[in-house]
Amino acid sequence: MHFLLLLAASLGQPPAAPPSPEPSRFGTLFTDWQAANQEALEQERDRNAGANAPARTVAQAEALGDRVGRIVAEGACEEGERIAREAGDFALVRAVQEHCRRVSVSELPAWAQPQ
Repeated sequence: MHFLLLLAASLGQPPAAPPSPEPSRFGTLFTDWQAANQEALEQERDRNAGANAPARTVAQAEALGDRVGRIVAEGACEEGERIAREAGDFALVRAVQEHCRRVSVSELPAWAQPQ
């Protein structure tokens, strides 16, 4: 008889809501460095836009690209990125970063490896 009373009492109650999932403890453990770098480049581009960024002719832009290219080919990626960043050429900064991520110094031709 007690069983029937308990059964009737439990049928009248709505089902209990499932417990909320426990938040992941590892969600903030890793940093999306590519997104952080992109955000930093955009902020720097915005900050340097306008009066601070000198207008360059095509010849000047090519000369800067050649200079940075020679530096990066020698394996000095940080130096090439620094020069491009100081010149305010953020497309060149991104190109240097992508190249240096893709190619390690040991994969460069013998003439381009640092001495």
